[in-house]
Order: sequence, then C-alpha cells, then structure tokens
Amino acid sequence: MENSATVRYLTESANPDSGLRTLTSRTTVPAEYGKAYGHVLLPRPIFVSEREIGAFADDLAAVFRILVSLPGRCFDGDLNRYGAAIGLPEELVEVMSEGATGDPLLYARADAFHDGTGFRLLELNVGSELGGVDSAQLNRAFLEVPAFRAFAEANDLGHTDTMDHLVAELRAAAAGVEGADPVSPVVALIEGPDALGDHNSVFLSIQEDMSRHGIELLLGEIQELTEETDGKLALHGRPVDVVLRYFAAGQIAGHPVARAALTRLNQAHAAGRTAQFTPLEGALFTSKAALGLLHLPAVRAALTDAERELVDRVLPRTWVLGTEGSDDALAHARAHRAALVLKPGIGYSADGVVIGRDVTDAQWEEALEATAVRDYVAQELVVPALETVVDPETGNTGEWVANWGIFVTPQGFGGAFCRALQPRDGAVITYANPGTRGTCVFTYPEAEFEESRI
Repeated sequence: MENSATVRYLTESANPDSGLRTLTSRTTVPAEYGKAYGHVLLPRPIFVSEREIGAFADDLAAVFRILVSLPGRCFDGDLNRYGAAIGLPEELVEVMSEGATGDPLLYARADAFHDGTGFRLLELNVGSELGGVDSAQLNRAFLEVPAFRAFAEANDLGHTDTMDHLVAELRAAAAGVEGADPVSPVVALIEGPDALGDHNSVFLSIQEDMSRHGIELLLGEIQELTEETDGKLALHGRPVDVVLRYFAAGQIAGHPVARAALTRLNQAHAAGRTAQFTPLEGALFTSKAALGLLHLPAVRAALTDAERELVDRVLPRTWVLGTEGSDDALAHARAHRAALVLKPGIGYSADGVVIGRDVTDAQWEEALEATAVRDYVAQELVVPALETVVDPETGNTGEWVANWGIFVTPQGFGGAFCRALQPRDGAVITYANPGTRGTCVFTYPEAEFEESRI
C-alpha cells in the first residue's frame, strides 16, 4: 500500500548509505521481545493514515455492537439458539455464558487486509487472549535509531501503544476490587491447563512490556488459582486483584478441574474480590460464523440501513456452512472455489484454512465435505494491496502481503501491528509459516490521507 509515507521511506532506503535500509540490524529491542520476535522482523515498519485507521477502528466498534445485539434481535435472547446458529457446541455456550451480562466489554483485535481502497475485516477476535499487545516495543526501539528517528520527525509519524490501552483497562477493572492498588494492582496472566509453556516467550515479552508500564505481571494457569478465605483468588500464594484471561473456552469445557476454577473466578469477579479481564462472554461473538450471520437474509432484515451499509463496506461476503449452513451456501461455495476462502468457524493461527484458488477442484470438494462434521464459513477472497520492502543486503525490492492486526478498545483505536509474507512463500500468514515476518505500524497525519495514494 504505497501511500506518501511509504514512498518517501522507500526512496530514502534506495540509497545504499541510508540508515533506513539496515534499520532492523541497527535496532536493539528489549530482551524478551527479542527472544520472541527478533528473528522474524520485517526490514521496515508499515505506514498508514492516522485518520484512515482510526475510522476503521470506529467501524470495528460498530460491528462489535451489531454482533452483541444479535442474540436479542434475532434469537429472543436465547444464547443457546444463537450458539447453535454459529455452530458452537452446547458445552462451549455454557462455559462462555456463565455470568454473562449481555454487555461484554469492547476489547478486540481485527485481522484485516487493505485492498488498496480500504481495510476489509477478515476476523474479529473478541476478548483478552490477544497476541500483539506488546508490539509498541518495536516502535520505541525503531525510534532509538537516529536515522529512523530523523525520518519520523520529518514526517510527523506517530504510533499508538496497545499496552497503554490494556494497562488502562486493567486499572479500571482493579478499581472495582476491594483493597486493590489503583495504580499498581496485582495482575496475573492466566492460561489454560498445561498451556503456559506453549507461548512462554510471548508471555514473557508481554510481562516485560507491562513492567515498563508500572505493573508486575504474574504468569500462571487456571487450575493454579486458589481461593482465600475472603473469596479473593491467589496465584502461588500471591493475592490477585485482576486476572488477565488468556485461556479460551475450549480449554475449559470437558476439563472438570479447570471448569471448577472458572466458576470460582466468575464468582470472585461478581463479588468484587478478583476482577476478570475479560470474561468469556465476549467469545460468543468471536466466531467467524458470527460474522457470517450478518449476511443471512433474516439477520439483514433486522439491521438498519446504516448497519447494512457498514457490513457491506467493511466485511467481505461470508457464508455460514456446516451443520447450520444452507444447501444454497454449500452450492455457492462449490461453484466459486477460486473466489473463496474456507475457514473453520472457531480456530486460531489459520488452522484449517483452505484458499480456493490454491487447490484443485478435488481438494476443494474434500474440504467442503469436512463441513459436514465441523462448522465452517466460506468468505469472499480479498486481494490485498502489496507492500514494497527493500532488501537490506541487496537493495532489491520485493512485494509482501500484510495481514493487519488492529486493536479497538473502549478508548478507540488501540494500536496495530502487521505480519507479512511474500506471495512465493504461500498465502496463509501465520508464524507457523517460516516465511512470515512481523513489524510495527506508524501513522502519518490525517491531512495527507486524501492525496496519499500513489
């Protein structure tokens, strides 16, 4: 996406003597961030208009409000009926809805492509178990490099620190906890059973960044939470004011010890003894099939004209398949392979994603057959604009596809980062793909937005 800031950056990077070309080799990142991501850095940051990404965050907040309204609008407030419509097993609905208020907090990260005209929403990940909250550590590290600092100052670049938003929300949660320090509450990041080690380097980086923001972060698993005599929860003997939830409903359902621990946590949250950020209620709206509902005729009929315009502008057309899908949706998917992406309704890290244009008719048919036993959506393929990157060693340019992670919180736009992949290395952008690289995002003044496309 070659906006004005990108063009200026590439022009300067073309000079062999420019410090911008070798930015990452000149950058010293914090220790734990470096262990987690230092080996997968894209050679440059990504740039976007401040106004454009802020407006998209506003759109995301509006989409979130529509999703949250669907059980009441279209399912008579029955969460089980709503869950069935998006393919959620009853045991997951039970876990997610325990203690539900009907008003989950807006804290989410969109996965989005930019198609050259605007952002298109691929997924909306609702809830606290989000990666990338520590990405501003790279923004700050880049700004310590003289060549980049000069470029940033000359172009009036800025960035939004997601950790600032997260810490503000944790302090707000602690404000309702009796005896909690309002500035430095005791916060524990809690994973599911036997899962902390799976993402240990990422959690240590989050811990490192949160420490910089004045909060000590404990790390543990849900079955390690114990209840004190006053109803407060503790981790390894330390009373906890706020649990930063990183476990998912699927890690709790079918695990009796974890299920009992979740009930204790929900009770402590309701009693104001230990707050939970965020409760699992938000997970009811993070399924890709929830986005698919927005294209069903019966649901669209319940939306306002403005809401339908928003959905059509921001969200690629999405069809619900699987047990709750229609024969017409399946027939459409079968007939339009090259224009569609097949995704599980529930899942992480691109698990189970099939890109129609990259497989044969036989492979596509095999993937469609899997929807009989697992709920999927078929989503209109978004063709993203490419990001040009200068190779720091050769000076040659290459084209990369950027998958944007864009945060939205009660405070509005909550920061962004990108994962990127060259088309030759595949189409699924995830760190499980060895070709994937990551970087941070800088914004430039909104006054340039109208003239920024080259």
